[in-house]
Amino acid sequence: MDVLISGASMAGLSAAYWFARLGHRVAVVERADGLRPGGAPIDVRGRALGTAQRMGILAAIDEQKVTILDPAPVLDGTGAQVATLDLRWFANETDDDIEITRDRLNQILLSVVPDGVEFRFKTSIASIGDGSGGASVAFTDGRQGRYDLVVGADGLHSNVRKLAFGPEKDYVRHLGYYVALVDLPNDREWRRGMLNVPGLTVAASAEIDYDYRDLDVQRRMIGAFLARVDAWQVPALRAAFTDRAAKGFYFDSVSQTHMPSWIKGNVAVIGDAGHCAALLSGMGTTLAMVAAEALANTWTEHDGNAERASPSYHERLRPYVDQCQAFALEGAPIMVPATQEALDERNATFRAYAAKFAR
Repeated sequence: MDVLISGASMAGLSAAYWFARLGHRVAVVERADGLRPGGAPIDVRGRALGTAQRMGILAAIDEQKVTILDPAPVLDGTGAQVATLDLRWFANETDDDIEITRDRLNQILLSVVPDGVEFRFKTSIASIGDGSGGASVAFTDGRQGRYDLVVGADGLHSNVRKLAFGPEKDYVRHLGYYVALVDLPNDREWRRGMLNVPGLTVAASAEIDYDYRDLDVQRRMIGAFLARVDAWQVPALRAAFTDRAAKGFYFDSVSQTHMPSWIKGNVAVIGDAGHCAALLSGMGTTLAMVAAEALANTWTEHDGNAERASPSYHERLRPYVDQCQAFALEGAPIMVPATQEALDERNATFRAYAAKFAR
């Protein structure tokens, strides 16, 4: 059967592997001109370790993992150290969890995708006409095709979800935080650390109205946020974020995707498109890899009949999605305390953990 996947990151590449391995003809479309470079370290945790093992890539992931030798200093608004933080104190689901950079994991996933999978970059889906005989798809490059299943693995702002399920506002819940990333230049030595100021770490008390594809506007917004603190390395960080030539720039809301069903007709959504757990959960990559395997297996077990596969798929995945999304609510007070009182309490907890694990 013919499967179309929109998105070539962790969810899409994992889905391409599993559907192709199960004997289906697979095509992947990606709006960008290649795999996304850079990005913050992400985690392969819990059930995803088993998925990676079955894909034959667990050893490669472990070989290329990010190694953290010492806890990072935690600083106040003056740049003075007030605590230390090792995320392994809070974040790991098992002792075997692995942290790896996003681009390394994407390359590992791509390396095991079967040769017969077709990749088409710089194109995306323009329309989906779903019916009893499959989904008819028109692409932005003028091509058309018919597929037995269309998989949206195209992120929080999913185009497939919008076309098949409805507008973003019906499914995406903003958690009140924002995240910005950039690859730092090599012209200076950067010191690890985390600086917290209540008014800065909670970037805004209400949702910001912004175009998630207008990078210049986003850079100006981040520059304004960081202009509120001049301690530590913040001025240099501000310069890096506002530099239009900087690589790996990323800005978005910290949000979750909540949907009553991830399958509609012959269209399914996985990863952040269907069940984004939010950065604060540390479970986004894990959910993407687990969902890709579960969808491919369940759909194949039901002979490509999405309607029959849907109850079984949701029964398999829903409890794990709920669990992973709950982690974000636990992570927010740790990473972004809203008040000075909460910040002081958090730092005291860090100091207690440091003393406990130093024994």
